[in-house]
Amino acid sequence: MPPASNAADDARSPPAGPTSPTGSRRRGFVWVGVLAAVFFAHVLLALWVDNHRTPLADTPIPEIPITLIPLKPVAPPAPPAPPPPEPVVKPARRKPARPAPPAPPNTLAAPATVDTPGPQAASETVAGTGDTADAPASSAQASPPAGPPLTAAAANGDRFDPPPSVTLTYDAFMNGVRNQTGELAWINEDGHYRLRVAVPIIFFGTFEFISEGGFDVNGIAPSRYVEKRGRRAEYVTDFHRDGTPTLSFSRSGQTVPLAPGAQDRFSVMMQLASYARGNPERYTQLGVTHEFTVVDTDSSEVWPVQYVGTETLPTPQGYIETRHFTRLPRKSGDERRVDIWLAPSLDWLPVRVKQTEPSGNEFELIFTRKSPP
Repeated sequence: MPPASNAADDARSPPAGPTSPTGSRRRGFVWVGVLAAVFFAHVLLALWVDNHRTPLADTPIPEIPITLIPLKPVAPPAPPAPPPPEPVVKPARRKPARPAPPAPPNTLAAPATVDTPGPQAASETVAGTGDTADAPASSAQASPPAGPPLTAAAANGDRFDPPPSVTLTYDAFMNGVRNQTGELAWINEDGHYRLRVAVPIIFFGTFEFISEGGFDVNGIAPSRYVEKRGRRAEYVTDFHRDGTPTLSFSRSGQTVPLAPGAQDRFSVMMQLASYARGNPERYTQLGVTHEFTVVDTDSSEVWPVQYVGTETLPTPQGYIETRHFTRLPRKSGDERRVDIWLAPSLDWLPVRVKQTEPSGNEFELIFTRKSPP
């Protein structure tokens, strides 16, 4: 028999049964209130974003006639022909010496003569005869030393001048809202370069792009391009220039031919800056357009990049005069746009970069300061 206290507790407890209608209606009102609060918060966020967009107003670009200046890539030079075999020098035959006639009596004997000449004095050596071992060495000493290789720009009458090493800091904006601080680190030394662009984005992690390589007859010559977007997998594109030039993509596992002068998505910006540094007088005519072959993580395409005018931009370092370049549509219906502003006072380095997606989303970098590498 259970204790009396337990029976009394059972008597005071209400009988179990279905939830009352009043409780259900109360929970329904709570959920309606939560949804209304979320909607109201989104409206406030949208209004805040609209009121805190970047103060840089984009000037509409008028229709500009295109003056195309294709940078003719220079194909890799053909392998040098093998040198001709050296002529075999046969030893000269010694003629037997004729005996001297007997001297008359009571006279001195004349010295015997030999037809074979003796060793030639150094002052009597003639360069370029090609029949002595000393001739090639003399020719090599006479020729001037080889200089740096010409670039495609030099072959087309242009000058190529890559910027010196530097680190630039940028404010990063997403749809006009400032995120975190981005960085462009450019190293140019001993015939090699390394370019790293890193932009932290809230909720997505750091977007990092690395390009490294050297310089050849076409200017910047990437050997490796690495792209890592936040927490996604890293993609690598390798530029193979030995033998038959090819590209290999880790993203797809494919290998395709490599076009002469090809750039990756970020080295093309420095390639443009290098041509502008070497040919500043060119950018006084609107519509000047370059064509670059640009490699991504799984393909390559031609980018027509046009000069559209001069703009003065406000920055934390004061007002900076810039040259505005925009990527023209790559094909019919191309709605993705890329704009670059290069500053002559900063070695023609970018002070503003903006990409507009077909969806309308905007990603932007605005220069804040310059520091040593």
